Amino acid sequence: MRIAIDATRAVNEKAGVGRFTKELIENLLEIDKKNEYILLFNFWRNFKEKSKEAQKFKRENSEIKISRLPGRIKEGLLSGPIGYVERMKVEADIFLAPTFLDCDLHLKIPQIVIIHDLTVFRFPEHLGMNLSRRYQKINKQVLEKAFKVIAISESTKKDLIDLLDVPAAKIKVIYPGLFQFRPQKSLPLDLKNKSYILNVGTVEPRKNLEILLEGYALLSNHLREQFPLVVVGASGWKNAPIYKKWQNLNLQDRVIFTGFLKDEELASLYQHASCFVYPSIYEGFGLPVLEALDFGVPVITSKVSSLPEAGGKAVIYIDPKKPEEIGRNLKKILTIPKLTYKYQKLGKIQAQKFTWKKTAAEFIKVFKSATI
Repeated sequence: MRIAIDATRAVNEKAGVGRFTKELIENLLEIDKKNEYILLFNFWRNFKEKSKEAQKFKRENSEIKISRLPGRIKEGLLSGPIGYVERMKVEADIFLAPTFLDCDLHLKIPQIVIIHDLTVFRFPEHLGMNLSRRYQKINKQVLEKAFKVIAISESTKKDLIDLLDVPAAKIKVIYPGLFQFRPQKSLPLDLKNKSYILNVGTVEPRKNLEILLEGYALLSNHLREQFPLVVVGASGWKNAPIYKKWQNLNLQDRVIFTGFLKDEELASLYQHASCFVYPSIYEGFGLPVLEALDFGVPVITSKVSSLPEAGGKAVIYIDPKKPEEIGRNLKKILTIPKLTYKYQKLGKIQAQKFTWKKTAAEFIKVFKSATI
């Protein structure tokens, strides 16, 4: 069986979907020696450098195909009469699209699409109504076209059924695995071991950072001085109110926005954090929760969408609309050592349930079903 995958995001994007795609492909190539994989890459900017990165996926069971097209042209091919995959002269039995934006709408072979979340339907205002409407339209076309839809959580599956009437039989839930980070030896930002609170995610409305700032501000001056809040993540969209809240609460000296960090820097921050807090209002899965648990860090997160699937019984749950719950539970974790020890043990057990080998094995089962 020959399986084509649009692997572009594995090089173009360092977090989120990009990391998911990279880990999935690497584990498929490692455990599946029976099938052949055709990995399609498309780059416009930094073509030479990214092409070198793409070649790192070359194995005995993989073939690399690289094109150089502007994003808009590729998008047009994906929805046009002569598709992107056909243009790349790919002979395959199955095509895997890592997101709905990567699906080739006129491809004749079975397509499998991964749906990470339905933010554009749940919170269209976050991306802007015009862009959300366009994405909604593409999403609906893709879901109708796809042979199988992979949802990364039961919560996402429920959204697909409730919001878009996708037949349950067409959806397969496959959880992502746990990313293995190698921390650097020193802590960035001159931080000290077990002396800060950590949050990880793109700085955007869905991450609920305004409420997090309000909850953190409820801590005593002493605790805020002892435990600064470190927010790791690239700047996203519509985040001006977040920074305004940061200033209005006079937290500039106690809350650090780091921007995007390298994996080894992030791993070091996970490893030495006193607490991880993640009050997101909606997640397709919530990988940062799992990453923190793997490092033995006590986690406070929202009891909404998919987050209970990631956290299980190993985290403290809060109502993401109530800053007082965030503040109260932060105080508990920071001042009661027995509580910290309890959640450290539970977290390690929970994190071990999710591996990329399991994820890849489930994908291979879906590939087989497409050719029966």
